[in-house]
Amino acid sequence: MKNRQVYLKLSRNCVACVMSLAFSLTFLACSSSEDVAGGVTDIGNSVVKPPEYELIAGEVIDVQGNGVAHARVVLYTDGFYSNNKEDFRDSVETVSDSVGHFSFELERECVIMHDSAYINRRKTYSGFENAGSNMFLYAEHEGLSLLVGGMGLEGYYMMQIEKPRTLKGSLDGKSSGYVRLAATDIVSELDENGHFTLEKVPSGRRMELFYVEGDTAKGRLHFATTDSRDTISLPPLEILEGNDGYMTSRDLGYDYGIVTYAPNFVSEDKRREIPLQLHYVEQNAVVYDNDSTLADSVVRVEGIRGYEKAILLLPGQFIDLDTLDPTDGDFTLSLWTKWNGPNGEHQVLFSQRDYWSDSTSRFQWHYEVNSGTFAVMKSMPGSPEAVYFGDSTSVPVGEWAFLVLVSKNHKVSMYVNGEPIAIAGSDGTEFAGEFVPNELNRNVPFRIGGDEIETETWNGALDEIWVESIARSPEWIEVMYEQLKP
Repeated sequence: MKNRQVYLKLSRNCVACVMSLAFSLTFLACSSSEDVAGGVTDIGNSVVKPPEYELIAGEVIDVQGNGVAHARVVLYTDGFYSNNKEDFRDSVETVSDSVGHFSFELERECVIMHDSAYINRRKTYSGFENAGSNMFLYAEHEGLSLLVGGMGLEGYYMMQIEKPRTLKGSLDGKSSGYVRLAATDIVSELDENGHFTLEKVPSGRRMELFYVEGDTAKGRLHFATTDSRDTISLPPLEILEGNDGYMTSRDLGYDYGIVTYAPNFVSEDKRREIPLQLHYVEQNAVVYDNDSTLADSVVRVEGIRGYEKAILLLPGQFIDLDTLDPTDGDFTLSLWTKWNGPNGEHQVLFSQRDYWSDSTSRFQWHYEVNSGTFAVMKSMPGSPEAVYFGDSTSVPVGEWAFLVLVSKNHKVSMYVNGEPIAIAGSDGTEFAGEFVPNELNRNVPFRIGGDEIETETWNGALDEIWVESIARSPEWIEVMYEQLKP
């Protein structure tokens, strides 16, 4: 896949936002209303809204699930461009109560800045010296600890503290500088061979490892620990300097004790294969009607995070990604949906086709109304034509669900809420089916949520859509589900 931008237009009056080509951590969005205290009359004004409050709460537990009393719980801020070894901040601190519960009530302001093209909403938090960086939640008690990144959103967090471990690794082609674990004072200088060792690394989710050379941050790795091993030994990491400096390795798909959230693949010919993330809040979503004209209106609803706006496509609409071709080789497609259930029609999740009737269907993942299953399909004469998963009860109705399709070595697997879905008719014994997308002699559109047929729009809200040119592991899928599940 080429490193490219994809523009998705929400409506003719919608403010354009920039789509990210890699995983990003976002704070709780400010109110979507453009009404502010005192009003805005001129382009270029900025207005501070009255303070609002944000509650972050949770429970500190041990590995047996018991509440841990008197645990220290801290909110830190830190970021990729905070290059000082001690640039993180003890912003807010508390102690868990007798049964392990804790909470933070943060006062925030929303600064709304207007210019000729954008309405930019920026939050600041009372008590944070380094506001604007990523937030991290840390808990510790009697030598056990946990670090969770991606904070800054209201919610309830179960903090299972475990014993710390040692993290060892190396950076290809590097012999100076240092690596540091964000929101901690854990730092290691690189030796002449690029090796580093970090001691007392807490268990964690959405942690960030930064590589700093001189005064400049050069590389970063987003990851979560997957077990309680004493030492994590990573394969050599390479820095994708052309894509915001993500550190990666072609071998990270194996069991090294971590799961990565961002690019972790380098193809054999060294051509960079960057996961393409379509994050609905941070992009230009081009929504079309089935006649390929731009949609006049797009319905936005509350998203999986509770504050971002998901998209609810109207009948006949789809999100268009032009002739993007992510299905050449291994790939992963994933999204969160609040499905409204069967409606007597086929319902498309992803399609790569011009028209079904003239054999220009390369790939399609949809709910198949005729069989009541979820199908991965292509038009004839390709064989096998389709793989069918589960049934209409495989995806819950009326609640958010995490749907993932993985293609690895020309075998496809489907997951719902972190669990594999069996192939229909296999009595629950088969979970992967052979499937090779059709080879076509021309490019065809890649679409999300629909196709050229008006009645085949997906019947439900869509959010957190990812299109990636790698095959994600079951462990990665489970971690991503656990991170965002309601």
